Amino acid sequence: MQIRGISEENTMYKMKKIIHLKKNESLPYPGDYIVHEGFLACKTAEQLVYFAKPGDAIVSLSNSCGRLLQFQAKTDVILVRMPKESLLITLERQDAMKEKLIQALVMRVQFFSVPAKDRLFVLLYQLGKEIGVQIGADYCIPSVVTQKEMGDYVSCTREYLCLVKKQLIEEGWLKEERGWKLLEWERWESEFGKIV
Repeated sequence: MQIRGISEENTMYKMKKIIHLKKNESLPYPGDYIVHEGFLACKTAEQLVYFAKPGDAIVSLSNSCGRLLQFQAKTDVILVRMPKESLLITLERQDAMKEKLIQALVMRVQFFSVPAKDRLFVLLYQLGKEIGVQIGADYCIPSVVTQKEMGDYVSCTREYLCLVKKQLIEEGWLKEERGWKLLEWERWESEFGKIV
């Protein structure tokens, strides 16, 4: 349906200042947003690029690059659409986002050149850095990624992931408990901060 040259879809898009996404829903609208609540995974071809958490700015693109990338809610999410600004500011923000995406994609390609155990280390560090919650000297990763997803991101089976997790617990990198608690975050930073 057309309304004075503007499609109904565009009219609906312009009216939405706050977007609510349920867990596993993808962001359907292009635009600049601030994550108000929840966690989003920026993915391409079902591979994790990075996580966005409350306070992060994201740019959902409408061009061909945007169709390759999707923002998927890993929990219930509330997004606040940023106000329209001058074209220059909008382009600068989109350029910064594209640069962040390029860096994340380059890291993702390099990620697959190391053994699975090292890929798990890098993924855990990335998760700790992007969405981890500091508790004393340790970081806890919220339960937003299933073991199956982690296995997919690392390209290994869930069984192998469990075996490697057990090794990391024995080596003192993780705490033996349900979920993922990264022990001595400074050690993780010194070991993997140069990589991620």
